[in-house]
Amino acid sequence: MMRITAAGVGHAGLARLEMTDYEQLRRFFYRLSPETLYRRFHSPIVRLEQAHPERLLDIDHHDREAVVAVVNDEIVGVARYARRPGADAAEIAVVVADDWQRQGLATRMCGALADLAASAGVRQFNLNMQADNPAVLRLARRLYPNAKLSFSQGSCEAVVPIGS
Repeated sequence: MMRITAAGVGHAGLARLEMTDYEQLRRFFYRLSPETLYRRFHSPIVRLEQAHPERLLDIDHHDREAVVAVVNDEIVGVARYARRPGADAAEIAVVVADDWQRQGLATRMCGALADLAASAGVRQFNLNMQADNPAVLRLARRLYPNAKLSFSQGSCEAVVPIGS
């Protein structure tokens, strides 16, 4: 993991996820509760293979990027974006370990991820959330107060500008 900032909430620092971080990502995955896994993947995932770790680690630091929150060399949160080559919009996903939720890590990771995305030419994030997930809805409203959230069939979507 390449550190991008040492400042943090408690003892958590931020780093860029690297393709070689499989073991840390595996340990992180198995520390997440079933509900947290469901909220992240929108599906009842119980084994890492179901989450396709090869895709999670397919990072090129341009079209696919991920920022992790790290404590004592262990991942406690991941924020990532992925876009089609040449597109100016990217999908974003965030997950924080249960013991570290509601401590500002998602906000910090999303801010760092938005900075990296903007420098790679991403102009907007596409958000796709479960409509019954109050924590992620609060996060979206806090980060993007002017976003128009669209609710339909149990999900919530928005397109939000990033960068300057």
